[in-house]
Amino acid sequence: MTALLETHGLRTGYGRLPVVFNIDLEVREGEIVALLGANGAGKTTTLRALSGLLPLMAGEVRLDGKPLAGTADKIARGGVVHVPQGRGIFPNLKVEETLRLACAMAKVPRAEVDGRVDDMYGVFRPLHARRSQLAGTLSGGEQQMLAVARGLVMRPRVLMIDEMSQGLAPKIAQGLFEIVRSLPAQGVAVLIVEQFVTHALAVASRAYVLEKGEVAYSGDAAALARDEAFVKGSYLGDAGNGEVASNGSVELPLGGDGEMVLPADLLRTIEARAEEEGRNPAEVVLELLREAIESPAKQSRGNGKGGTS
Repeated sequence: MTALLETHGLRTGYGRLPVVFNIDLEVREGEIVALLGANGAGKTTTLRALSGLLPLMAGEVRLDGKPLAGTADKIARGGVVHVPQGRGIFPNLKVEETLRLACAMAKVPRAEVDGRVDDMYGVFRPLHARRSQLAGTLSGGEQQMLAVARGLVMRPRVLMIDEMSQGLAPKIAQGLFEIVRSLPAQGVAVLIVEQFVTHALAVASRAYVLEKGEVAYSGDAAALARDEAFVKGSYLGDAGNGEVASNGSVELPLGGDGEMVLPADLLRTIEARAEEEGRNPAEVVLELLREAIESPAKQSRGNGKGGTS
């Protein structure tokens, strides 16, 4: 199978400081490729270079064997679309405005726009009911759906997705991964950066692992998934995904073991809120903790106004 998107000796970074070095990578027609690695390994930087957001310091990028270069808009119109980390949606645009703007950026013929937007509503059904709602008021899961839909409405040949499950409830993330799994059958190859290693390897056919800006592994995704030391070691695997265990504990990024055991009634409330908002339960817990810490401080500052010491 010939490469659709490929890099040879890719070197890029920020300013004069390189972050990734001599990256050789390829995405073939009809496949999903996972790009994995610890935080700071260079995954997002690599995607930014492929999509034209960062200049190349060395090496080349090719699409269908031809050099791929130019502005991000030009590269997207050429068939390589980037769904960035953090979603990158415009909060003051409505859902449908977001999708139509993407069509305009891709220079989609007017006669095709309605059909393409309707296709996205067919794939991401919750967005249809929210089509007149501001993107910034959507739940986290709905915002991620919109970000992926905005990319797909451009009919890319390669869709690059950066940290799709970040901050999402496991059930919402699983649904998005199922959509990603279906894309190659629709003629869309996928390059996905993901810290939720087990989900990424379950949908990918091949994987690359970056370490300190260089390729440390390139090969079969299923073989990598069987490497327990990798999945449960320095990469997140199942850890930190915010699932609440049967004993009521939830893993939090607080340092140490990061585990908190919640009372059953509070646990039910948090899980219900997380599912309603399409968020990760751990994220809801952290938000409640911040509110609890900040509220007394604000009250103390308020009581101190105009007083004497």
